Amino acid sequence: MIIGKYKRIILEPHEEQFIRDNFHSMTNQQLADHLGLKLTKLRGFAYRMGLKRINLEYWTEEQIQFLKDNYKEIGDTELAEIFDVKWFKQKGWTKKHIEKKRRYLKLKRNRTQIRKIKERNIMMGRFKDCAKNMWETIGVAPEGEKRIWYRNDNTPFVVIKNNKGFVHYNPYLWKLHYGKIPKGYVVRNFSNKLLDVTINDLKLITREHNAFLNTTCRLTEETKKTKQLINQLSRAIQKQENNE
Repeated sequence: MIIGKYKRIILEPHEEQFIRDNFHSMTNQQLADHLGLKLTKLRGFAYRMGLKRINLEYWTEEQIQFLKDNYKEIGDTELAEIFDVKWFKQKGWTKKHIEKKRRYLKLKRNRTQIRKIKERNIMMGRFKDCAKNMWETIGVAPEGEKRIWYRNDNTPFVVIKNNKGFVHYNPYLWKLHYGKIPKGYVVRNFSNKLLDVTINDLKLITREHNAFLNTTCRLTEETKKTKQLINQLSRAIQKQENNE
């Protein structure tokens, strides 16, 4: 290594050859440490020697014009799919590529254009698997998903997901078969089933009768503690099965 005028570093031929021979087997930091250079200096030398670790794929004028001509009517996800077909790229096209380029070119959509794009996507059936995909990726439950929840005393009960959120399963199932529950009545499960309860396990009783049954079913403190421990164990087993 030679220090030239103005403290400029000049590599000797064997040092340049070392970089060429090891560029793809060593990291830039390893090369810099071996030659006693700073990382930024090593990168500069490698760049001037034509050595690159990634090949950037730039937008062409044709691609930019296509984006300008169609971004008002076609959504970013669909545009990425079209770009994948029309212009092959090693790493593929994604929604993020389209969004980033639109922002750079200041290609903004107004509310009317966004609404029309959503209507277009609905007509094309692009949203039909959204609930399923959300459940698979981030755990958002689709409609019809049943779960076991627990009250403050750790007694379990079943809920089901509908278009408004999670609701109690027993009255939900009753309404599916018999319609609206009359005022002053409740649906009670007379079996020990939870997730596999059927309409035959349910009965419509008055609130007074339900309160009476709850009173007669009260347990001693010792029995309650035992039941709570059993419920906690059941809950832990259920959680483990869901994670498997």
